[in-house]
Amino acid sequence: MNYPIVFYPKVVMQFCHQYPLPEATSSCATSSQLQETQEFGKPVVLLTPPQPPVVLPVKLLWLIWVFWLYGAIALPLLAISWGWLWWEMLLVVAAYSCLIAAAYSYVFGCRQKLLSRYKQQVLEYKQQEILSQQEILSQQKRLFQQKRLFQQETLSNKQQEFSSFKLEKEGVQTVLKTAKIELDSRNRSLKDLMSLRVSSNGISQAQQGVSEERFLQYLQRYFEEVVQAAEFKIPSSQRSYSADFTVIHTPSGLGIDVEIDEPYAGKSKKPTHCCDADSDMRRNQLFLEWNWIVVRFTEKQVVQAPLSCCKFLAQAIAFVTGDRSYLKQLETQPDLLSVKPWTTREARAMAKSNYRLTYLSGFGVGSACDRVSKF
Repeated sequence: MNYPIVFYPKVVMQFCHQYPLPEATSSCATSSQLQETQEFGKPVVLLTPPQPPVVLPVKLLWLIWVFWLYGAIALPLLAISWGWLWWEMLLVVAAYSCLIAAAYSYVFGCRQKLLSRYKQQVLEYKQQEILSQQEILSQQKRLFQQKRLFQQETLSNKQQEFSSFKLEKEGVQTVLKTAKIELDSRNRSLKDLMSLRVSSNGISQAQQGVSEERFLQYLQRYFEEVVQAAEFKIPSSQRSYSADFTVIHTPSGLGIDVEIDEPYAGKSKKPTHCCDADSDMRRNQLFLEWNWIVVRFTEKQVVQAPLSCCKFLAQAIAFVTGDRSYLKQLETQPDLLSVKPWTTREARAMAKSNYRLTYLSGFGVGSACDRVSKF
């Protein structure tokens, strides 16, 4: 068993088994996020406005007839100069006129087709534009209705969530209130049981350990009833045991005997609290029979991690009583690292190398070994 070591009295363990701590389970209300989904209708394809066709203006069409007129005059003159007969000249002019008429008909027909197609495209575009505007208005109307419906559903869901959250909150408060009532009743029963706990006979005059004075300040900072060097008379003996510290949990009357174990005495270098010796077993057994919880730390743990030691004590109180008020003050502190207990041989080696000075040098007490630790 490694340090820190804790022993619980048999009556305390039986009490915890018979009256387990009430479990107050708090449920966290999870609100689901609502996402707005919009359904769009068939997309409206708008045609681009038709471009006017490139056609010859009407004025340019008259140039064809002007060209025909000049040709009709020039050809007879040429025919006379060439000595053609009158009927040959007439045939040439007639053929020329037919050619000009065909050209005019072709150009005019193409122009009319292009203009007619353009008018048809303009008409279709206007019709499509009217339909598109109607479709856009219809979609806007549907979207407005969907948005309004979504807002109504969101409001209804939020009202339901609020009602559900309110009911859950009331339920949690009821559970916590019930748990507190049960916990108070349980602590009263524990206090009645702890009335059988043996009280100290006063304050011991035994020499205190080097590290105890400083650790007392930490204990008094976080716990209410802390007594240093409480003396307990050993039955059928003239001797007494001196507890390094006693911590009392007032609401329940739970008592903790806090011991600080050094590997060897300061002056005599005698090994102490060795795991292969039974010097502490009888002492632990007596305190357990007296209904005290026994917690043992090493001197190095108390010196280097006093807050973690206080946290361990708060955890022991919470384990039995369910009171986490002390633990909340220390929950940010790291847990206490475990330390392997030492044997007599290891303690002698520590004494030879003045091991305690490696962590007591910062206490400002001169030579730490000049002060005798408590057995």
